[in-house]
Amino acid sequence: MRRSLELTVRQEQILRYYRDRQQQTGILPTLQEAADHFRFKSRNAVRQHLRLIEKKGALHRVPGRSRALEFLRRDNRGDPDWVRVPLIGTIPAGNLATAYEDAEELLNLPTNLFHGHQLFALRVRGTSMERAGILHGDVAVLDEAPDVREGAIAAVLVEDEATLKRVYHTRGALVLKAENPAFRDIKIAPNEAQRPRLLGVLVGILRKV
Repeated sequence: MRRSLELTVRQEQILRYYRDRQQQTGILPTLQEAADHFRFKSRNAVRQHLRLIEKKGALHRVPGRSRALEFLRRDNRGDPDWVRVPLIGTIPAGNLATAYEDAEELLNLPTNLFHGHQLFALRVRGTSMERAGILHGDVAVLDEAPDVREGAIAAVLVEDEATLKRVYHTRGALVLKAENPAFRDIKIAPNEAQRPRLLGVLVGILRKV
């Protein structure tokens, strides 16, 4: 169990998002921009997360100043050079938000190697992507995203099961292509009853040696 003052995965993602935006633009995002980024239904969700993050000692909201935050925690877990990534065992009904909180463990990864605002990790099962250098037992690190460029490797939820494949579109259909000739392509027509859902784009692989 997490200690009461330890940030949840989502809170760390929000904290990192605010840090990154400040470093990149010099300006902190508005509550609405943060809500849109994390697909929250309202700004109140962001406000509540910021309040809890402040309570846990990771930031300070400067009173009387709009969009003014001071980032306080500088240990290994709070350092902007590192990010804690949830290793997800299963994705219930495709709900990543729920899966984050039920993660098997949190991986501490360097941000110079693993880029993204909403990272998560999945264990690789099987050999369908071995020609892409992705082996059974590896851990795939992905960035949650609503879309993917043609031919990129991504995790896609198909019939409540996540599969890692190259993603293509042809004549309106979605084609999931393996990197192993022993596996056939998965073709999903637009009128399929079970609509696939893109979970995230591959940003890196972890492997025990």
